[in-house]
Amino acid sequence: MYNHRMRRPSLIDKVCTAEQAAALIRDGMTVGMSGFTRAGEAKAVPLAMAERAAADPFKITLMTGASLGNDIDRRLTEAGVLRRRLPFQVDPVLRGAINRGEVMFIDQHLSETVEQLRSRQMGPIDYAIVEAVAIREDGGVVPTTSVGNTATFAILAEKVIVEINLSQPLALEGLHDIYIPTRRPHREPVPVLACDSRPGLPYIPIEPTKIAAIVFTEQSDSPSANEPPDAETDTIAGHLIDFLKQEVKQGRLGMSRRRCRPASGPSPTRSCTASSTARSATCACTARCCRTARSRCSTPASWPSPPPPRSRWGRR
Repeated sequence: MYNHRMRRPSLIDKVCTAEQAAALIRDGMTVGMSGFTRAGEAKAVPLAMAERAAADPFKITLMTGASLGNDIDRRLTEAGVLRRRLPFQVDPVLRGAINRGEVMFIDQHLSETVEQLRSRQMGPIDYAIVEAVAIREDGGVVPTTSVGNTATFAILAEKVIVEINLSQPLALEGLHDIYIPTRRPHREPVPVLACDSRPGLPYIPIEPTKIAAIVFTEQSDSPSANEPPDAETDTIAGHLIDFLKQEVKQGRLGMSRRRCRPASGPSPTRSCTASSTARSATCACTARCCRTARSRCSTPASWPSPPPPRSRWGRR
């Protein structure tokens, strides 16, 4: 039926419903799920898990690449599915459950999770749930709109559930460059030697025998809905701009138009807006909010002139 999406005939019998796939997840398991800031998260199976928990309560440890879209964290929290969550989330319902002690949370730099998994400081992962545009003839999984920690989850998991999202174009195949570093202490530099170097693979290499279920879905990624800045975020932005001005005045930061890359959210958005309004000379902001507004920084007369540069011996 979808031979262009599921290209390994031996996996045909693994096609099932989201409810059947969700039934494979048992109480106490550790699950690694695709998704990075509302892009490429598994959708049908986790929502089916939330529905199942109403009649068959169970709890899991959930790892992801970053935050999830489609209110998945909220739905899983309200269903009581989450025992532990890491390394990142932004859902207010889940945040409340964490603060009340109902869900344990490990707040990590996003790269630390897979490092600890590879070195076996954490784990093992029972199931990885991965959204894909296709499964290759050799069993390789082609991700949709994000990778992040997904590749490591799928490679290290005992079993893999694949959601093939028909709403995502097959043109995504070939976009990804998935490189898995070797384990420390024998890790070598990533072999990127030119601007067109592609040291990795355009798919996640896994053994076909690990694929336990394949679910077809057509649900789209959910859009971001950042709240507009308010008085509090304006104050935070003002402090940041004042700090940058002071750094220029003290000679610790020059007028070199160094690029700043703020994160998403109302505070960084307001900081970018304030920086643009002040025509900050300290950075050329590359955040999406500034690019959208076509704002770029230039040297304003109102900013303090930096002191003469120091010599290499620390004297002016």
